[in-house]
Amino acid sequence: MSDSFARPRRWLPVAVLAIAVLGIRGWMSRAAPEPVRAASSSATSGLVSCPASVRGLGDIAFVSLGRLELVDLARCSVSVLRARGADEARFSPDGRWIGFGGLVDGSPAGLEVISVHGGRARMPLGRGVLAWTWSRRGALLYGITPDGSLVSATPDGPRRVVAAHVVPISFDYYGEPLPLSPGGRLAAVNRSVCQTSIGELDTVDLRTGARTVAIRRPGEFFTLAGFSPDGRWLLYWAATICSASLAADGWPLYAVPASGGAAVKVVGHMLLYDDFLSWCGTRLIAAAGPDRQTNQGSRLISTAPPDWHARTLARPGKLSWVSPACAPSGQALAAAAGPSSARAEFGIQHRSIWLLRAGSGARVRQLSLAPAGDLSDEAPRFSRDGRWVMFVRSRVVPNGSRDTLELVRVGGSAAVPILDFSSGDFSYYDHFDWPSEIDWYRQAGEARRLQH
Repeated sequence: MSDSFARPRRWLPVAVLAIAVLGIRGWMSRAAPEPVRAASSSATSGLVSCPASVRGLGDIAFVSLGRLELVDLARCSVSVLRARGADEARFSPDGRWIGFGGLVDGSPAGLEVISVHGGRARMPLGRGVLAWTWSRRGALLYGITPDGSLVSATPDGPRRVVAAHVVPISFDYYGEPLPLSPGGRLAAVNRSVCQTSIGELDTVDLRTGARTVAIRRPGEFFTLAGFSPDGRWLLYWAATICSASLAADGWPLYAVPASGGAAVKVVGHMLLYDDFLSWCGTRLIAAAGPDRQTNQGSRLISTAPPDWHARTLARPGKLSWVSPACAPSGQALAAAAGPSSARAEFGIQHRSIWLLRAGSGARVRQLSLAPAGDLSDEAPRFSRDGRWVMFVRSRVVPNGSRDTLELVRVGGSAAVPILDFSSGDFSYYDHFDWPSEIDWYRQAGEARRLQH
């Protein structure tokens, strides 16, 4: 969810490119691979500033027009780890490796892994991996192979088959998440297949390979959203019609006991974006809006198990609220908000980053304000100690955007611009794909290297 930057982008057919570039989740993202955004070895990125105050805030990995780059804040340096063909970036929990989606001739070739120090990329899970994730600790990988098996490996191998044929053999699975339970014992897999109109979610024991059906319903179709923090619930979006257009406008969000049982509706209607969900302790914060246009009437709601009663934290009005992110303490909430508008255009959101109280939704302060109408502040994320918020300031340009990574103190001060870069993300109905394109390892880089 939104506190992890950990979800893969969805792959979409050329026929729905206008929808595809947005990374919308669900059926529409489960057909053929989308064409890769143009990679350019001449794309430029560079440090804008690196004051002493930010040098203990870790490392940032990002994809810039196919280039995988690493910002080491401790050393104030930017290095190119992969010159072209990268698509998404995720640190291992120990911070020593970065997993990224490799692309060959515009099609996904599967997971590749590279050291933060650079060197040769490798494919420890094999070619064509359909979904993958890091373990909760260390540097162990899990993935779904083209034959539907769940496998694991370290970056150096060897590969182990955890459970054979846990998902149907289908291109539908490209881009589906592979969430792990908080304790790292279970993986959740989606066995829903649009053609058969049967929705099914299972859990797989990563030690024994045993599979348990959490929910199975004819006439429905599911997309996974992840586990609750206590591991007792699985969250998912559900629909009765496999329609790209309907998925783009949003589905209801449900929760079901991970061990199996009755499902409970959590959010009546919301878009299928990972960064529209975030956990504040035991409470789930969600951005819910009327349709795909995220800059019109989107509100923040709060809910929690076991009854999942929802209440509104931030009401839509002059502002439309998106991308909630909870502080490590669970007491504070950062979110992006911009003028609520009926104009259905790309790149007009002009959002700012706000700090709210997680319990009440009361506004504490405005952390950022984009200085021009064609700039927008997006995708807030807290530092490990909760004292800083990172966000992306974007300007939509032809074929993408020009962007700046910035850091701002929660206690209030001017934002610090860290890095300029370019992206192929052009803001579909005012939503960017930053959760898959940027990852933040929030332990100080030098401390991490000394430990390992």
